[in-house]
Amino acid sequence: MAHLDDSLKAAFYRITCPDSATLGNFHLGLLSDEAAAPIAKHLAICPHCTQEIAQLEAFLGETAVTLQPSTTERIKVWIAKRIPTGGHSRGGVGTPAFAVRGGDTGPLMYEAGEAQLSLEVQDDPEHPGRKSILGLVLGIETEHVTVRLFGEDGAETAVTLDPGGNFTFTNLATGPYQLIVSGPDFEIQVSELTIA
Repeated sequence: MAHLDDSLKAAFYRITCPDSATLGNFHLGLLSDEAAAPIAKHLAICPHCTQEIAQLEAFLGETAVTLQPSTTERIKVWIAKRIPTGGHSRGGVGTPAFAVRGGDTGPLMYEAGEAQLSLEVQDDPEHPGRKSILGLVLGIETEHVTVRLFGEDGAETAVTLDPGGNFTFTNLATGPYQLIVSGPDFEIQVSELTIA
């Protein structure tokens, strides 16, 4: 008799409860109002289903962070590599549209992932004794792209690319800098840039 009683309990245990998949869909708001209404009434009187929903919430809370892509997974980070110019541009890289040739050396050329950078350091005519950087970025979408320049003291200056991929920094002291080009899904780092 006890064996029969245990079998019946096992067969009818939570027979009126919705299955776990339905409870999960209810909790995530994936059910229609018509399908959700009886489950909401059932949860008001069933401690077992209420506990199952609480366990689901705890599980989702623990895994929510790992389900989100990290910054490094969402953003491609490219380290710019200096390339020799030898008087010729490589991969279609040119000088900035507003660059003025003078006594200064030619542009510094870099490759980074799909992008090419041309950086030309010149005397700043509006600030005697100071320098300017004229830059051009090719091979990427130019919309919503920011170029940030960090000085040795950590000071940051930021500009945006124009539609042609040009940018400029002015009134710069000599010394080491770091340049970072940032878009919605990429970052290009020029870590060793010295203005002499």
